[in-house]
Order: sequence, then C-alpha cells, then structure tokens
Amino acid sequence: MKILKFFVIYFLLVVFALLYLQPVLYMVSLSFKSFADVIDPTTRWIPNYPTLGNIEYAVGQMAIMPMFLAARSTWDNLMTSTLFVSLLTTIPPALVQIVTCAVAGYAFGRCTFPFKRTMLVMLVLTYVVPPQTIFIPLAWLNSQMGFLNSPMAFVAPALFGHGLNGGLFVIIYMQFFRKIPKELEEAALIDGANPFSVFAKIIFPLAKPAMVVVFLFSLVWHWNETFLTGIFYTRIATLSTQITRVNIPPQEQLQTMLPTVMASALLFVAPVLVVYVFAQRFFTESIERTGVVE
Repeated sequence: MKILKFFVIYFLLVVFALLYLQPVLYMVSLSFKSFADVIDPTTRWIPNYPTLGNIEYAVGQMAIMPMFLAARSTWDNLMTSTLFVSLLTTIPPALVQIVTCAVAGYAFGRCTFPFKRTMLVMLVLTYVVPPQTIFIPLAWLNSQMGFLNSPMAFVAPALFGHGLNGGLFVIIYMQFFRKIPKELEEAALIDGANPFSVFAKIIFPLAKPAMVVVFLFSLVWHWNETFLTGIFYTRIATLSTQITRVNIPPQEQLQTMLPTVMASALLFVAPVLVVYVFAQRFFTESIERTGVVE
C-alpha cells in the first residue's frame, strides 16, 4: 500500500512538473531551431539543424550589448545596454527596500503612535491603487527632481520605505515582527540598549526569512516592470521594454520569425530563472516561515 501511495504521489508530481515546464522547454527548443526545422513537421523538440542565429538576432534587436563610442563617457556607453539598465533598475531598489521597508514594518508591527490605523490604511492603498491612475503626477515629480532617464526614479522612493510594491513589503515585515517575543526587546532595554540598537542588533538580524522574500519579490517585480520604465525612461530602455523591438512580421509570416521571438523571451527570462534555481530553497523556507502566500 505504501509503495502504491509513493508511486501515485511521484507520478502526479512528474505530470504537473512537465505541464509547467512544457512552455519553457518549448521556448528553449524553438529558440535554437533553424528555418528548415520550423517548416519541417517532423521536427518536434530537438532541432535537426540547431543555430545560434536567433539568439544573435534577438541580442542585436534588444540592444543587450553596449555600444562603445570614443566620444561618449564609459557610463554613457554602458547605459546603451538594456541589460545594464535593467540591472540598475532592479538590484539597487531591491537591496534598499530590504532595509527601509523593514524599518517601516517594525514601526507598524511593534510601536504605538498616533493615527497608526489611518496610516496603515493609506499604506495598503499604495499598492491597491494602480500606477496607471497617477502616472502623470509621478512623471512630473520625477521630471522636477531630475530623475528621468535615471535609476534614481526607482531608488529614491525605495529610500523612504516605499518604491514598487513597497507597501506590501512593509506589511510582510510587519507580520513577521509581530511574531517575535517582546521579551527580547525588554531584556535589551533593561541592559541599556536604545530602540535603534534593539532594532539594528536584535530584531532586524532575526528577519532573514522576510529579507529573502522581500528581495526576491522586489527583484522580479522590478525586472518585469514595463509601464513605469516606459514613462521614466525616455532615452534609455530596459530588457522588458525592448522585447517588442524583435520585429514581428504579419500573421502569414509569423511561423518563420517565431524562433527569434522565442529567443528574445528566453533572453528576458533567463536571468530570473538562474536566480530562482539558486534561491529556490531559501525562498520556499522563507515563505513558510513568514506565512506569505503569493
């Protein structure tokens, strides 16, 4: 009976894994197919004539590699790379939100102050209200601050405990800090520690599971962002906004260009997949310990 139960469980796991992985495997397979493989109905998964031409075409169209010109500075040359701009738009805000959202989450979760509930409601509204409704004042504000065409458009809000979906990250920290016994803080205060040292040396180091969740969520959401980057970046571009540059021909010619379209999608999701492969175990453990469900 145990053997049958074991077989059924792993059979279902394999089936669901294949269902989820099939689109990814299809994308990888099609990215390396030549024109002869595309029009050959007998070629299914493994290309008979594999080629890197689709990847090379997508890399050129998406401007992944920087264009170095002697007349420009090194920074300006690097900013011509959509990959470099995407990394600047993704990693710094995610790292900043780990700290600043933790400070705000600690205040909401452990401290008492006037209008706390009102401010908590306003915090929830920051990620309930879609950015499409406030993009005009956002664009004007960043223009006045000189943050257009700069990663500071995403880093600056993160410095104040907000940024992209910052309200949700504050709530994640708030729920985690509420579970920490108050005796730890009381013992530290009796020993002469001030509230800032209590947070920095005791409370914040205990929030490693929440840090992993916040960092990975922020990383993925910033990487996938297209609407705000399309508004804040008028002279530079990210990978997420450059996928459309891979020319998609009319419907009757779509089959011949489909490998290049898939190649561009593969180049876009590959960094996220690599991060997930290495961080999957930590992410799963952190989700379980923080009680967050995506």
